[in-house]
Amino acid sequence: MSSLFVNEDDIETHTENQNSYLPIDAVRHQQHEEHLSQRPTVGYHEDDGPELRTTIPVRFEEPDVVPIYPSRQVNCTLPLKYQQEIVEEMLTKDALLILGRGLGWDLISANLLHALSSPSVTLQHGNNHSVEKRSLVFVLNAREDEIVRLQEELSDLQWVDDEEESPFVVITGESVSSRKNTYMNGGIISITPRVLVVDLLSGVISPNDITGLYILHAERIKETSNDSFIINLYRDENDWGFIKAVSDEPESFGGFTPLATKLKILRLSEVMLWPRFHVEVSSSLSFRSKRREGEARRFVTEINTKLSYKMNKIQSAILSCIQACLNELKRHNADLATEYWDMENVHDPDFVRRIRISVDSQWHRLSYTSKQLVFDLGTLTDLLKSLITLDSVSFYQIVQGIVDSNVKRITTGSANVSMSPWLNLDESNTIISYAKERALAKYKSGSDTEEYLLEELPKWGQLGLLLDDIFHEKSISTDNQGPILIMCSSSKVVDQLGRLIETMKQINVSGKKHFSCRRYMVSKLHDYLSWKEVNTLVKEITTELNKPEEEEDEESQESSIHTSKSFSRNGQPTSKRRRTRGASATARVAKLYSGDNQEAADVDNDTLRKMDEDLNADESEEEEEEEDGQTETGGFFVGDEDDMGKILFEHISKEDQIIIQSYNERTNDALLQELSPSYIIMYEPNLSFIRRVEIFQAINKDNPAKTYFMYYGNSVEEQKHLLRIKKEKEAFTKLIREKASLSKHFETSEDNYKFQLQRNKVVNTRIAGGANFRTDDDELRVVVDVREFRSSLPNLLYRIGIKVIPCMITVGDYIVSPKICVERKSIPDLISSFKSGRLYHQCEQMFRYYELPTLLIEFDEDKSFSLTPMTESRFLRVNPLNPTVNQSLQQNLQAKLMSLLLSFPKLKIIWSSSPYETAQIFMELKSNQEEPDVGLAMDKGVNKEVVTEDGGAPIFNDDPIDFIQNIPGINNVNYHTVIQKVRSIEDLVQLSKGQFERLLGQENGRKAYYFINRKIR
Repeated sequence: MSSLFVNEDDIETHTENQNSYLPIDAVRHQQHEEHLSQRPTVGYHEDDGPELRTTIPVRFEEPDVVPIYPSRQVNCTLPLKYQQEIVEEMLTKDALLILGRGLGWDLISANLLHALSSPSVTLQHGNNHSVEKRSLVFVLNAREDEIVRLQEELSDLQWVDDEEESPFVVITGESVSSRKNTYMNGGIISITPRVLVVDLLSGVISPNDITGLYILHAERIKETSNDSFIINLYRDENDWGFIKAVSDEPESFGGFTPLATKLKILRLSEVMLWPRFHVEVSSSLSFRSKRREGEARRFVTEINTKLSYKMNKIQSAILSCIQACLNELKRHNADLATEYWDMENVHDPDFVRRIRISVDSQWHRLSYTSKQLVFDLGTLTDLLKSLITLDSVSFYQIVQGIVDSNVKRITTGSANVSMSPWLNLDESNTIISYAKERALAKYKSGSDTEEYLLEELPKWGQLGLLLDDIFHEKSISTDNQGPILIMCSSSKVVDQLGRLIETMKQINVSGKKHFSCRRYMVSKLHDYLSWKEVNTLVKEITTELNKPEEEEDEESQESSIHTSKSFSRNGQPTSKRRRTRGASATARVAKLYSGDNQEAADVDNDTLRKMDEDLNADESEEEEEEEDGQTETGGFFVGDEDDMGKILFEHISKEDQIIIQSYNERTNDALLQELSPSYIIMYEPNLSFIRRVEIFQAINKDNPAKTYFMYYGNSVEEQKHLLRIKKEKEAFTKLIREKASLSKHFETSEDNYKFQLQRNKVVNTRIAGGANFRTDDDELRVVVDVREFRSSLPNLLYRIGIKVIPCMITVGDYIVSPKICVERKSIPDLISSFKSGRLYHQCEQMFRYYELPTLLIEFDEDKSFSLTPMTESRFLRVNPLNPTVNQSLQQNLQAKLMSLLLSFPKLKIIWSSSPYETAQIFMELKSNQEEPDVGLAMDKGVNKEVVTEDGGAPIFNDDPIDFIQNIPGINNVNYHTVIQKVRSIEDLVQLSKGQFERLLGQENGRKAYYFINRKIR
């Protein structure tokens, strides 16, 4: 344990003090003084001279409520000095903390929450009156794994302080009474924003009962998010509590003046920047002095592995294809192209997503080729990642799958749909041919015996040699007896390495030690055969279903082939002659279409059988050698192939353990501290984990772990890692410059963060026709269904001055007035509602209880105001690049809307381009209208037979209800009985025939039972 206040001159020994304490009362006093200095009132007195009137004097006012925290001392588990300084500074002021990746957000947050969670707080009102409240801190935006990490750290801190366990409660969807009791008990509560905003608006908890808000992932907070809604509700009524926000993704702070924008949303005025190149961070992580710098370098070993010749060729070809796609996309969309559309940003993880976002607003205007190019960029970047992570057989399988999906499918009565343009390039043939050679090229081994090449990844052999050296070092030394930790990028690579290490075999080549993974590659070849069999069957079925009535002649096929000039040889236009040379772009496309090159390569069963026999013979020889007393097998694990994949329970000593884990930026620090490995192998580079290792080495400077850093030199893997470092440095540089020029923010009680909207422009104040006169001060109310708080509209309604009342209402989503009921539908929800038929039932209910039923169709502000992009495969299982299918889907959606209007002629439909426009429309709808009655809105459409446990209105889950109504025998009349009697779909399918008949009646019960229990041979 260490104190938060450490002598700055003593960096080496600041972790030795075990009984230091943090005086919270002094820190809180400093925070209160700074809080007073940020509440000025501008003005001047008549007595001021002329020289004073040219300036703007500032007069400070005392706040109405002053929080007084009890004096106490807490221990902190902050081993590094920069972490202590961050917590000390965050305690003294409300601020936005932006950390570099991997610098220990979890440890800093846990210690900060532990220090802030005092048992109680006293609110001083003026000079005499004071009220004591129980401390209540909300943690927002925390994911499940982050909550577990914070709970572990807080438990350790409470044990160190020998305190009673302070509750850290996680609230997701408990009943209202249960949540209210939890709030009264106080403590630290992690809660979803949707639940908390409903409780604040409905009065379950008052903003003045909240001590503070602690917000994680501040980079995700948007102006229209529920987190921003909570901050506004909290700050509008509570000016004494704290708000603290943390982020460790500086690259996400983009756009124009990102700091000023984010601080305005968070209602904060201070920001703290702590990059890796901060002086204090660098000195804390330099766990070796300059005199022992050479010794420190021995603890980090870089293993630069070269790609094979074929992998280099494939990598260059994929990059050339990406370049061609980018050039073509720029040529088609010169007005939308930005500087980001460049090859230097290809290695950015969000490259394709950012391009898609930049064209989303004009997606309905893009040509078919442009849309296809955007999808192709995603395919090619994924292919580039698969090249360096997957084995050669799996990579060829992916390439062949792409080719199969792009083969021309003959359609009747529809326009021609060409394949992906990048397949017209010479480089595409390079990718396909070299991928096939890596996996299935044959070579002679021994006397006229052919085997498949099955090229192994270069890193595999290096990993085998490295593990062999580590085990040899462990056998001759007793210093490093911890486990070996191997870190990689994903769970697929974890599974791959686990199987590799189990089957790896040592062989000698020209007197040098080498590790072969032949058995693993043969097993992948068997997997390829299974995939090919299924793929062939699928293609046969597809061909039969799409078989045309009349075959096209050769001339029509050749004339329908189109190639862009960007994808032809050297940009030359395609030949207009009917007969083309074999190497031309058109000829290559025709060859691919014809099927000559589309079939997956066959595998010779005799060759594969011979390879299996050779592997089994080698295994038999090894077993005989073991029986003769020779225990050296060359592998790291000994076992039968049949035992692979089975869970075997046996004790393995700590020094013999090899632990393989995938990178997790939120939990890797806890992993290192719990395992305390002696050897750390980073199979793939990861910036965040490198920082975690630096912290681990600085804490354990007396016995640091030996670290090995593996990467492919001159590859996309190396470039991606370097780009990540460059992007973070540039982001912090931009933020530092903005912070230097950031203006000082002053706020008074009259200021608010609501939209400046003049009501007299939208609210009718005339008294014509006997209407009641309205003033600008009249309160406007809208009753909102609690399920609607997943959208941003309730937040925007509050910000324009409308009081939002959350209720569980059965009819409609928004009750604007006693006459107007609005059912809001986003485009995905509209499509699913038409598919399930739920929208017709909702319209029936609105017409039954309201005079002016209204359907609001709301679009996303970042997307195009058109139905065209909404009818793609994101919501329906169709080809996303088929313009004919998308056009028919769009017409189908329009036809359903017309059918709805024919069924309900008086239904009003409002089209809104964004939630901002919807808020303005609601204000106009409320002009000259009475305010809705909450009780009447809740009673309309409620089935009195359905009763919840707490006696409140039932909250229905629409998706399961839509699902069970598709079962024969369950309909709109009796599904309420099913909901009340059966708890879940799992319980429903387990009911007997008699139970179904008692629940639904004899006929309906029999239909439902036989439908669910029907056996399909």
